[in-house]
Amino acid sequence: MRHGRRRVTWRGTALVVGAVTAGCALVTALPLDSGVDDPFVVEGAVGETLDLDYAELTVTDVRVADTVAGFAETALAGGTFVVVDVTWRATQQATTFAGAEITDARGRRYWPAALGDCAVSVSTQPGYAWHATYCFDVPQEALAGATVRLARGSQSEEYAEQRRDAVAVVGLGITADEAPALWEATETVTPEPQGFATPATTGEGDEG
Repeated sequence: MRHGRRRVTWRGTALVVGAVTAGCALVTALPLDSGVDDPFVVEGAVGETLDLDYAELTVTDVRVADTVAGFAETALAGGTFVVVDVTWRATQQATTFAGAEITDARGRRYWPAALGDCAVSVSTQPGYAWHATYCFDVPQEALAGATVRLARGSQSEEYAEQRRDAVAVVGLGITADEAPALWEATETVTPEPQGFATPATTGEGDEG
């Protein structure tokens, strides 16, 4: 029987996973033999604001849930939902952020579910912080070591829409020790609809 809470939180000092220096985004250098069309990967952690040149991105929270309850529908996961809250801020022009996927430790990719108030793509005007929530239905073995990849180019099979562009890759901070408990517990998440970011949607002032 599943029981307990399934929130993955990075607030406070209790949880430090895959230690990444706060405020320091790492741009992965391309090997000399890489194609000139490869994306430019900006790596980071939950809570960091990453500069993608065309936008600033912050993954503000990550939760694991059996059920996602939207305004018009409630969905039960085939595996479990990894719910990723983000804030986008376009810095140059009106931008659509079409790319979102989770990659597990074995390199398998999972695309977002179009359920209720969960986002598949996000469109914003420059200068405004915009909140969105992505929901990914993944199997148990995908939890430990998972990362989320977010970009303005879509998540095509060969990343054709992300060539020569910056993409964010953020570790979700789920360890192999934590994954079984997250899988066995039960929780329902009600995502906030897309909209202007507020303290409630960015997690500011939340003690738990």
